[in-house]
Amino acid sequence: MRRPSRFSPLRRAAALLATAAALVIAAPAAPVCAASALPSLPAPNAAGLTLQTWSVAPGRSERMGDASVTTSAIFAAHGGTPSINPVRVPVRVRILLPEDYQRDPAHPYPVLYLLHGGTGDVEQWSKTDEGDVTANLKDSAFKGIVVMPEGGKAGWYSDWPGHTDGFFAPQWETFHIKQLVPWIDANFNTVKAASGRAVAGVSMGGYGALRYAGRYPELFSAVGAFSGGTDIYDPGAQSIIANSTWTVGASILWTGLFDGKFRVTGDTPYRMATVFGPPSAWPGQNPVNLALDGKYASYSGKAALYAGGAGGTGEKEIGAMTAVLHQDLKDRAVTHRYCQGAGEHAWPYWGPELRDFVAYAYGTTPAACPNGWGPETP
Repeated sequence: MRRPSRFSPLRRAAALLATAAALVIAAPAAPVCAASALPSLPAPNAAGLTLQTWSVAPGRSERMGDASVTTSAIFAAHGGTPSINPVRVPVRVRILLPEDYQRDPAHPYPVLYLLHGGTGDVEQWSKTDEGDVTANLKDSAFKGIVVMPEGGKAGWYSDWPGHTDGFFAPQWETFHIKQLVPWIDANFNTVKAASGRAVAGVSMGGYGALRYAGRYPELFSAVGAFSGGTDIYDPGAQSIIANSTWTVGASILWTGLFDGKFRVTGDTPYRMATVFGPPSAWPGQNPVNLALDGKYASYSGKAALYAGGAGGTGEKEIGAMTAVLHQDLKDRAVTHRYCQGAGEHAWPYWGPELRDFVAYAYGTTPAACPNGWGPETP
């Protein structure tokens, strides 16, 4: 239905498994703040989330905290008797506060929700050899709070209509949109309006950012996609999605990674339906269709697309896919930044793209695109 495309490849899965710690954490009797640099949380149990721990992220700046929460959205029993007990498991959200963070309600901060890629996890955007968000946003135009939530290694930012082989399903959209956004606003000094929220992501997270922005324009005012997926109808994209539900399934960090009940067995149509429902339900979840339906109109002047693959090298299929979405937005007079050049599906490109995006959304648009790509593509 659209040009051939690829979402984030799973070839780095083995390397990404060497993450720091298991997600399952023993819950203390009360929320804990491990360092004075982190503020206390006035509403730790709100919007369907129950706080387990709140502490400085291991090995990180004291401005970066990890909130471990439980929610009925991760996981939900579905299709039979769940193979895991309890079904609800802790989920982490990593939060980077600005250097001057304070509680003064007269000076609230904007929030950037930053979504990780396929086979990744909550730590991806803060690792120094991957997203390195602290360094990439240092001295940038963005002076707000960065929220980096867990999204599952192959969660696809969806409320799964189907279920794993173990009869449970993640509800990532519910967790992020219905629970996490109001929880952040309840606990931090934020601009509590769409004008104060942006969403961006890489690869699978780029799809998630476009998905959330199109489905919830009342919540966000800016969106950025770095090598993002845009068309789940495409056979190549479906192959990547289907393979991911078998390779890593509903796992979160180490949780369920080696448990077959976290996987989804079946052919590609079955696995696609597990994550997105029947094809008749896909237009409302598919960025190219959302664009055709005018769902990005409110982001005019605040949307940015980035992809390599120009000249037939690097991530050429991602480049072709992004070009289609660019044209859809252009046809509907949605002003947006579109940067494309010769580049791979890799972190050395995405860090500069993040810096470019915040300059575009919060400061002065750079004269040239990142990664040495030259002028913006018309």
